[in-house]
Amino acid sequence: ADQWSKLESAGAVFLPAAGYREDSDSRVRDVQERGDYWSATEDNGFNAGDLGFYPGGAYMGGSNRDTGLSVRLVKDLQ
Repeated sequence: ADQWSKLESAGAVFLPAAGYREDSDSRVRDVQERGDYWSATEDNGFNAGDLGFYPGGAYMGGSNRDTGLSVRLVKDLQ
């Protein structure tokens, strides 16, 4: 807990691999394997921006607005 407090005070953000919901499916998929988070950046006129990570890497992309992604408030370090 001490180490996490130090990281957090330095601006580190923990993003759990909470999975996602797809379209109208109520099942949460890929918990503990993927993390998918909404971004404040728009991908295009139809999709909303998102940030994702999985065991093989990470990406910035876009998802349909009916996809259930996680939300985590973060701020830029200046």
